[in-house]
Amino acid sequence: MKCGLLVGENLDEKLSDEHQEFVDAVIEVKKSKDDYGIQQMYEAGMSMYGDNVNRLFEIADRRLETKTESTEIGQFENTINVPNCISAIELRHFCKNEAFVVPSEVDIPLGFGVFWEIIVPIIINITKKVGCKYVYLFAADKTEGQKDIETKKLISHYKNNLKFSECDEGIKFIKPEYDNHCYGLIQRVSKLESNREAIWHEFSDI
Repeated sequence: MKCGLLVGENLDEKLSDEHQEFVDAVIEVKKSKDDYGIQQMYEAGMSMYGDNVNRLFEIADRRLETKTESTEIGQFENTINVPNCISAIELRHFCKNEAFVVPSEVDIPLGFGVFWEIIVPIIINITKKVGCKYVYLFAADKTEGQKDIETKKLISHYKNNLKFSECDEGIKFIKPEYDNHCYGLIQRVSKLESNREAIWHEFSDI
């Protein structure tokens, strides 16, 4: 396990390609501080988008302010501004060494037992001390001949047996190149305990 980070989008600022181009143009003309040009942009926006032009100008103002702030403090090249940072725990290298022989007395799937009975209690204990909303992992699913996510074996296992899922709307992974071609899945920390109880009930025949 390692400290991780997810990025939250500002859903109120999600724009179509057309609106994004307009906002970018507004930012450029505002940077030039050309009052006449700004007025022209506003009138053009009003004719194209009606009252929605006010929202687009507000978005442009916020984005320009963010860029200006980074420049003024001297960290423009060292900072990537995002709407929201969400603390999380990343589960790394969650796999069995191919050389490891599972002892005959272990009568449950190894990863299943390790996750619910060793890893989850540790995560719950950690999050009593530090704020952490999600646990996530990147599944290196190499199922051959299957492009549909729902038919990939490892991803299906994580979803069905470990209760991971796709990101909630507005949340994105920060994905290093190391995890290229891996599929990101998350789980809310607040649901771990109830999921743990439910999963053992669901698989009570194991």
